[in-house]
Amino acid sequence: MRTAIYCVSKNGYKTCLKVKENVYNNLHIYVSGRVANLLNLENENNEDLIVINERVPILLEKTFNKYDLHIFVAATGAVVRIIEGKFKSKDTDPAVITIDDHANFVISLLSGHLGGANEECKKIASGIGAIPVITTASDVGGKIAVDTLSQKIKAKLNDLDEAKRVTSLIVNGENVSLHLPKNIINHDENSAGAIIVSNRKNIEISKIIPQNIFIGIGCKRGVSKEHIIEKLRYAMDKQNLELSAIKMAASAWVKSDEIGLLEAMKELDIPIKFFEKEEILKLEDLIEEKSEYVKKTIGVYGVSEPCAFLASSGKGTFLAKKIKLDGMTLSIFEEEIEN
Repeated sequence: MRTAIYCVSKNGYKTCLKVKENVYNNLHIYVSGRVANLLNLENENNEDLIVINERVPILLEKTFNKYDLHIFVAATGAVVRIIEGKFKSKDTDPAVITIDDHANFVISLLSGHLGGANEECKKIASGIGAIPVITTASDVGGKIAVDTLSQKIKAKLNDLDEAKRVTSLIVNGENVSLHLPKNIINHDENSAGAIIVSNRKNIEISKIIPQNIFIGIGCKRGVSKEHIIEKLRYAMDKQNLELSAIKMAASAWVKSDEIGLLEAMKELDIPIKFFEKEEILKLEDLIEEKSEYVKKTIGVYGVSEPCAFLASSGKGTFLAKKIKLDGMTLSIFEEEIEN
């Protein structure tokens, strides 16, 4: 988790060091120029220490979306004012936490569930000996929200509004059933459907999509963005898979400058990784249908199967080894879901 902490006082700087020492080793500390002068910090050779020589709201224009977690050693009211206008949606905003100047309280302020602020709040409070303050209704009531559940199993919410409605039922004491078929727990499989037994006319349903699909892509030079997107959607539909279940795409080193491929992944918001020839050669046994043409051209018998496997943890199974799609090959690897 990319984390930044901000302070504007000498006590605040002490708290920053305490958080770095006890909670986050990889932590960027932003210190106001005034405090840096008082403590003679400007001469310190520390790449994790950044002196602030501008107003914090202006600084945040550059850093707010750079980090997953922002910690402010400052009054909560002041922090509310300086982050105003920078947050957009609870499913995309970074987590924001405040700590008072004497490190008595750690307060989860923004993105408590999906951003992880609630969990990080507890972690920080435990590390520095402070009291965690969490105000989300499900947490204070000792109940779990749908978005929290999705975080815990490292999955992605299908619809935030649906999740809010189901969480509202939980918070208000309604019975909400969690459908986890035994075969998912015993065999790490996903369910294609669910049977709900209820006498209620209207039932709120929220779908959580595990991001455990890794795709390997091979394509001809010059293939268009539109073609790649169309064929990828087609292949995922054929496998009855959600497009948003894709955690990462992968291809060979020779495709790292393939404009159509790069643009397609950018439009679909799918990260892509490229693997070198030496890495692919080690896994050529995965290729069931070896191509002599590809071997002669780039030195390996195939791209999609080894790359899909390399992008994953290696624990799981191929749902499709090689799908031929008019100038493209696609392999789909499903990673096991850890319980």
